[in-house]
Amino acid sequence: MKEKNVILQPAKKNRRKIIRSILQLIVVVFLAVVLIKAVFLTDKRFAEAVPLNNKEGFIALSYFGVSRNDSPKYVSKKNLEEQLTLLEKQGYQTITQQDILDFYQKNKPLPEKALFLSFEDGRTDSSIFAQNIMEKLNYKATMFTYADKMDTRDHKFLKPKDLKLMEKSGYWELGSNGYRLTYINIFNDKGQSLGMIDENNIPNKTTIEYYNHYLMDFIRNQYMIPSETRQEMEIRIKKDYKLMQDIYQQEFGKVPKAYAIMHANSLYNNMDPLVQSANDKEIKDKFLMHFNRELSAYNDKDSDLYNLNRLQVSPYWSTNHVMMKIRQASNQNVEFKIGDPALAQKWHTVNGAAEFDQNKVILTSAPSSEGRILLKETMPQQYNANFTFKGNVVGEQAFYVNYDDKTNSYLRIALIDNELVVSEKLPASDIVEKARFPLNEIKWNEEEYAFNKATVYTYQDTQKGSRIVEEEYPRNLRKNRVFNIAVNKDKINIDVDNVLSETIQINPSLHGSQIGFGALFSHKDTSHEQYADDIYDTLIEDILITDRKDQTIFTNQYTNFEKVKYKSTTLFNHVVDFFIETF
Repeated sequence: MKEKNVILQPAKKNRRKIIRSILQLIVVVFLAVVLIKAVFLTDKRFAEAVPLNNKEGFIALSYFGVSRNDSPKYVSKKNLEEQLTLLEKQGYQTITQQDILDFYQKNKPLPEKALFLSFEDGRTDSSIFAQNIMEKLNYKATMFTYADKMDTRDHKFLKPKDLKLMEKSGYWELGSNGYRLTYINIFNDKGQSLGMIDENNIPNKTTIEYYNHYLMDFIRNQYMIPSETRQEMEIRIKKDYKLMQDIYQQEFGKVPKAYAIMHANSLYNNMDPLVQSANDKEIKDKFLMHFNRELSAYNDKDSDLYNLNRLQVSPYWSTNHVMMKIRQASNQNVEFKIGDPALAQKWHTVNGAAEFDQNKVILTSAPSSEGRILLKETMPQQYNANFTFKGNVVGEQAFYVNYDDKTNSYLRIALIDNELVVSEKLPASDIVEKARFPLNEIKWNEEEYAFNKATVYTYQDTQKGSRIVEEEYPRNLRKNRVFNIAVNKDKINIDVDNVLSETIQINPSLHGSQIGFGALFSHKDTSHEQYADDIYDTLIEDILITDRKDQTIFTNQYTNFEKVKYKSTTLFNHVVDFFIETF
C-alpha cells in the first residue's frame, strides 16, 4: 500500500498542477477581457448640453480605490455604482478641471448640480471596476497618480499607456498626487525612530505609530530635531516636484492641471511655515489647482483654487451616508435611497434615512442626531423580535419597544460601544438608564485601527507608546450581534448571541404599541482616528417579528430559495476574489 502511494504521488501532484494552471488561465483570461473591455474598448464619451446656471459652487468626491466586493480599504463596485447612480438620477453632472478653472477665473457658471469626481493613487482596479459605471452614467473623473509608480512593474498601478487610452476615451483626465508615497520621521509604538521608508518597504504597518509624508516636514533625527537646514529642505522638496514634472512631461508632454497633496489638511493649516512656503511655491508654479483639504464635500464661489475640498468616501459608508455628507456640506436638497418600496411602506422614518435592501435595513443617522424608524404595524401585548445588528461596534444601534409617538415614551435596548444598555423614557420625562451589561470581548486586528498617524507631533508624543487602548475599539470595526427578544405585558427577555440573557421589567406607564430601530454616532473622543464621523450607519438584518402564536407580523428574511441563491453567489465571488488576490 505504501509503494502504491509513492508511485501515485507524482501523478497526483501533476494533476494538481494542471488543475491549478487551468484555473489560473481562466482567471487571467477573465481579467484580460475585463481590462480590455474597461480600458481599451471603451466608447467615446459624448459631451452633454446642460444648462449652466450655478454660480454658487460644486461637490467634490474622491475614492482611494474600487474592489469587486466589500473591502476594508476600497469601496466595492456595487456601492460605487449605487452612489453615483443615485447622484446622476438627481441631476448631478460631472465637471472637468477646466470647468473649475473657468468657474473661478472667468466667473463661468457650472451645471446646477455640479460634481467633481476623482480617484486617487492611480490604481488599476479603480479603472477596471469604475469604467462601465462611468460609461452608463456618461460621467467623467480625474485619476490622480503618483509619478514614480509609472515605471515600476507593480501592476496595481496604471501605466502611461493605460492613462493615455483612458484620456482618449473622454471619460478620464489626469491629476497628480505627487512624485512618491514615502514616509519620513517614522516612529514605532516603542518610541524608536525608523527614519525614512518608502510605503512599499514598511515591514509592519501596525507597529508604526507616527509618520509624516515626504513633503510635509523637515527630515528630523531621533529626537525630532531637524537634521537638514532650511536650504537643504527647500532643495529636497524642489527636487521632488522636479522629478514628478519630468516624468509627466516625458510621458504625456504636460503636467496635470490638478494636484492633491498627501496628506490632506496640513498645508495652510498646521505645517511648519518654512516647509509650507516651499510647497506653496512649487505647487503654484506647476499646477493650476490644488485639492488640499478633505474636510467637506463642497467648494463655494469664494474657495481658494489652491485650497479646495474633496470628500474622501470611506469604504464602509452606505449610499445614504454619502448623501447625508453631501447635504451636510452643501445644504442642497438631496434624495436618499429607499430600496424596496413595498418594505419601506411598512415603516415610518422619524429621522435620518433608511434603505430597505432584501433582508437588510440600512439606517443612517443625520449629523449629530439619531436616525430612527418605526414599524407602522401595531404590536400585540406579547410578541417576539429576532434580528441581527451588523453595524460598527463604535456607535449606538437601538431597538425600541412600547414606543408611543404621541408621548415620546419608550423602552430602548441598545448596543453602545460593545455594551448592552437598557434605558426607558416615560411620558414628559428624560431618558433614564435602567441597566448596562458588558458583552464578550471582540477580537480584532490592529490594522483595522485607522489612525491619523500623518500629523504634527513632538518627540514627547512619540515616547508615549501605542495610542491603541486595549479596552477601546476602532471606529471602523464591525461585529454581528444576534438578538432574540421576547416582549410580555410587564417584562422583556433579551438574549444576545445565545450568551447574554437578561430579564427587564417594563414600567406600567409605558403604554406604546410600536417597535422601532435607531442609529446614532458614538460620543466618545476619537479625534485621533481617520474615520471620526458624526453620521452613523446601522445594518439590521433578518428581522422577524411574530406574535405568541408564532404568526408573522413582519419579516424581511430570505426564503429558502433566496438563501441558497445568495450563498451560491457569495461563494462564487469569494472564489473569484481569492484567485484575483492570489494570482
